[in-house]
Amino acid sequence: MNITIKNASIKNSLFLKYGYDHFVGSTKYSHPSTTGDAPIHDDLREAFLALTPHFAYICEEISESVCRESINDFKQGVFHPTEETDPLRKYTVIGFTLGKESEGVTIIGSKRLDSGKSININTPFLKWDDDYPFDSELIAAVDLLKSEVYEYIEGKRAPAQNQLDMFEDQEEEEQEAFAGADVENEM
Repeated sequence: MNITIKNASIKNSLFLKYGYDHFVGSTKYSHPSTTGDAPIHDDLREAFLALTPHFAYICEEISESVCRESINDFKQGVFHPTEETDPLRKYTVIGFTLGKESEGVTIIGSKRLDSGKSININTPFLKWDDDYPFDSELIAAVDLLKSEVYEYIEGKRAPAQNQLDMFEDQEEEEQEAFAGADVENEM
């Protein structure tokens, strides 16, 4: 089975909505909108983050030098757009849509305003052969994101261990409470 990712977006900060085509032999099956009910993995979340400098630059919100620096920071693993000094702290990428035959991309995101409200923004459609100074980096970021979406479809999810730990702690507290109640009943 061959899968072609068409779009994806983060829903409720935790789940993934995605569209894809899959081919069985010469037959194409389209799935324009599917939503997963399992939390996304941190690798997928970081793949969305990698589009942030491109998103802000395409929307003419940051300079070419800031975009280049942010792309390089991300490659080195030091990309932290939530820090107060980071010029990208106000921008969040939540989705992307590929054009027909995957010849380009539209990035979907938002900008947090000083008022605390947000404005949703879709970049203009950018073809891979447009005159974009970071085209190879953008293509690499989209390819990484598509591969992480594919991994999600194939079952890569956020580790459930954290959720189980929460219930184990609750269970230990309940056992201690019941043990204390038993001691009180014996008196």
